[in-house]
Amino acid sequence: MGAVTVGWVLTLLRYGVRVAPGGTLLTMGLAVLGSVLGMAVTLLTGQVVGAVPGVIDGGPDAMPIGEFSWLLGGLLAVFVIDSLTPALHQVASLVMDAGVVRAIGTGITQPLLEPRRIEHLEDSEVLDVQERAKGQGGFHLAQGLGQLPWLIASRVTLVGSAVIVGAMFAWWVAAMLVAVTILLEWYGGRLIEREVDVWWGNTEEQRRAHYLFNLGMRDAPKELRVFGLHKWLVERYVGDWTAGYRPVWARRKRNAKWSLLIGGVHLIANGVAILAVGRAAYNGTLPLTQVATTLPAILAIGQANNGYGVAQVRRGLSAYRAMRDLPATIAERHPEPVVSTKHRIETMPAREIRFEKVSFHYPGSDLAVLRDLDLTIRAHEALALVGVNGAGKSTLVKLLGGAYRPTSGRILVDGVDLADLDLAAWQRRVAAIVQDFLRFPLSVTDNVVFGAVERAGDELTLARVARESGIDDVVRRLPKGWDTVLDKTFDGGVDLSGGEWQRVALARALFAVHAGAGVLVLDEPAAALDVRAEAELVERYLELTSGVASLIISHRFSVVRNADRICVLSDGRIVEDGTHEELLAHDGEYAGMFRLQAERYVTGTEPVDA
Repeated sequence: MGAVTVGWVLTLLRYGVRVAPGGTLLTMGLAVLGSVLGMAVTLLTGQVVGAVPGVIDGGPDAMPIGEFSWLLGGLLAVFVIDSLTPALHQVASLVMDAGVVRAIGTGITQPLLEPRRIEHLEDSEVLDVQERAKGQGGFHLAQGLGQLPWLIASRVTLVGSAVIVGAMFAWWVAAMLVAVTILLEWYGGRLIEREVDVWWGNTEEQRRAHYLFNLGMRDAPKELRVFGLHKWLVERYVGDWTAGYRPVWARRKRNAKWSLLIGGVHLIANGVAILAVGRAAYNGTLPLTQVATTLPAILAIGQANNGYGVAQVRRGLSAYRAMRDLPATIAERHPEPVVSTKHRIETMPAREIRFEKVSFHYPGSDLAVLRDLDLTIRAHEALALVGVNGAGKSTLVKLLGGAYRPTSGRILVDGVDLADLDLAAWQRRVAAIVQDFLRFPLSVTDNVVFGAVERAGDELTLARVARESGIDDVVRRLPKGWDTVLDKTFDGGVDLSGGEWQRVALARALFAVHAGAGVLVLDEPAAALDVRAEAELVERYLELTSGVASLIISHRFSVVRNADRICVLSDGRIVEDGTHEELLAHDGEYAGMFRLQAERYVTGTEPVDA
């Protein structure tokens, strides 16, 4: 099949039949049927044209009028059916595309979401396979499958029309036209792929232009207007977009020269074939029926060139292979731990969580974030963690939740290494509110019950956490109550304030706690609230969750001072550990940060990060 082998076609076809059997088979069948009907029109038209002079003259060798009528009727019937197939093909193609797009989304996202840890999301090789699976410049698996029916149909047309030309006129003409058409298709596909590669290679300019577009349309419309940046934004967007396209235009300019040359060869080949047919007709060696059949078939061979389809199918196959290899790549480079022991995780931690000599650096970095860290979080205890920005507080939370493995050292839960536990079960025991918590553009209910989705129908617990987190008044004011979508870009949706969103996030964590979570992590739990509101909320929160181990991270000392214990994280280690009063009496780092923040509150300046 020219630049696309039969094996490639069968590979994509099998995938399409597996994920969207009805739509794929119907689409392929209608495409082939359309090609066959087109050739039938060519043959019948030639027969009709060849019979017309005899029917008009009424000679003895003329076709009987009844037979001629049947011939015309057959031509009309084939023409009508051929006219209907594109509409049917469009419907079938939409059905196939819906199934394929759904399967592709699942095929790419599921392998990325299944691992309980997240190192693979920062692995360049995994990300490279993921990008190839998604496709480049719109040339992806769905597009490849969408073009496959047309490519198959063009092949049927090419072969069928060549047979007509060879049988009706001359095989050397058929062979010449097929060779030139395949050459044109192969070269056209190469030009398209090179152009896509050039465009895709300018990723920096693309990212900048894409960022600026989203900045104006979605991310910062208010700020752009307040500061009068609309003109600057448009000029920058046009500049970056143009910079990204300039190499593509240069490639197109070079391609145009060769395209004209190859197109000229194709034109000459068609001209030679048509002149040969005309000469034979003039000499009387080629009857009118053969002339009327051969000329449309010659043109059909030239139109069977489908370089764009070849490029799409090739790239679609490449995307399919990458999607197929993605799970194996992740499993090979980041194997999931094999749990060899059974523990009652649903009751952990019953005593404590202990970090023993834990060191950690992020993948691809040699900078140690944590260094030989020792820390104990006791069950039923509220432990606060303070430290300057970049000290490693959020990293410690990720290790606690099993998102990363320690580079060295270990984390013990009731004396059992976290690496030996069922990580999925352990993560269900941890309820966390991180600084960049998710704001789902879904209903209020969904945003809360995602804390323990298996309890999504528990309306009593939902009402309880609404009262405890303070969002019950907010929900009552919403136009559709719990069913209101928290995104004003949706019909009937609304946006919440930063403080209201943080209360929703707190309700989500509370829902998880009431569903059985045994560890509560509050990483800057209510930074969007004022100091007093945050302190009151956290104090109330700790009262409600006194039965679980709590880890509180905040830069406000008014929030952490009432914790059972406070630890100071500095340079990747715990350097101080005690109650608020004990640490003040120690007069170390904690006392210094506390006095500095207290002074800034008194003078009205911003507090120092803790």
